[in-house]
Amino acid sequence: MLFHVTHTHGYTTCMAHDGKAKTNFSQTISNAEESGVKVHGIYADPPGHQIFMVVETDTMEQLVKFLDPIIDLGDYEVRPVLNFSTAIASLSNS
Repeated sequence: MLFHVTHTHGYTTCMAHDGKAKTNFSQTISNAEESGVKVHGIYADPPGHQIFMVVETDTMEQLVKFLDPIIDLGDYEVRPVLNFSTAIASLSNS
């Protein structure tokens, strides 16, 4: 399953100002496969204090395990998503 994960934090909790949090976040991303998660892409909106990730995993439990070390660094919104071509193909087959 593919998931779009949005991480949001504020200026006062920004990782750019906290070396330990920045290291923790980076290590968690680097170790994603240990949780059974494949990271397809990570994108940042620095002025908006948001990070966007597209990740793939077999279960929601694996995603929860992946996010656990960084869950306290901000708020998260997780949405299951489909590849656009797959979505269109499944609709046209109906």
